[in-house]
Amino acid sequence: MERIKNILACLDLTYIDSVLVEYAAFFAQTVDAEKTFFLHVIQEYDLPDKGGREIPDIEVLSEIIFKKIRDEVGDHFEKSQPVTIETRIEEEDASAAIIDFIGEAEIDLLLIGQKYGSNREARYGQKIASGADCDILFIPEVVEMQIRSILCAIDCSRESQIAFQRALDIADKTGAALSCYFLYDTAETYFPATTLTSAGIQQERFRKEYARFLEHFQQSPAAIHCHFREIAPTENQAEIIYDAATEDKAELIIVGATGDIASPTTLLGNISENFNHMEKKMPLLIIRNKKTKGFFWG
Repeated sequence: MERIKNILACLDLTYIDSVLVEYAAFFAQTVDAEKTFFLHVIQEYDLPDKGGREIPDIEVLSEIIFKKIRDEVGDHFEKSQPVTIETRIEEEDASAAIIDFIGEAEIDLLLIGQKYGSNREARYGQKIASGADCDILFIPEVVEMQIRSILCAIDCSRESQIAFQRALDIADKTGAALSCYFLYDTAETYFPATTLTSAGIQQERFRKEYARFLEHFQQSPAAIHCHFREIAPTENQAEIIYDAATEDKAELIIVGATGDIASPTTLLGNISENFNHMEKKMPLLIIRNKKTKGFFWG
């Protein structure tokens, strides 16, 4: 599997920037990234009308912002860690400028900050997450700079195979405990109505599928605990996975997703989209199955 080489953190000059910068430094060291980029996009229509006040022109403002980010980065990154800071000016849509930058800089992982409560709805977060052709790591505003436990959601698809490999890699680098949550189509399980006997047979089938899944990675169910839970079709599996991660005291959730997570076409894609709208208090890593990425055992 290709390693994470280039990381991008999008900064908005609010209080969450310091969290993003610190976590970017931690995660870049964890995965041995080659370079970390920090980007702030100045949107022209956000600039106040001067109205007689002394407001610097946009070039001067860009330099002020650059220095502010540089000082923040300098507080958390070692001198040996390669870092690039950029500010860009966008007349229309800042999210489009960020998505363009992801392609230009060949970004492998995008870090997006997630705020709580009334501040939770990021102005560009959803657009960027939907259009970015890279893996995405959502960082809550309060987060520990360590990973001692990981929960990976799987459904034995190609996407979950890639996500699980990433989970194994991060667990190996951090020494974190790794557990799984086995996803299955609840509509298939509940229709027609199941009896206790048939439900037990169904779960046994899932356990065998899980064991076969792990064989590809030379792992066993005895080594990696998995949650198998019977849930109703109306329940939100993203919330249940989050509860399982909380139960495991996980400090990172990993989920695979296909193509455009704004238009889910699979069970995993649907759950990834549901996660996007949740208020999460632990980091969530969504692994994108890009066509350009090599498959690790293919």
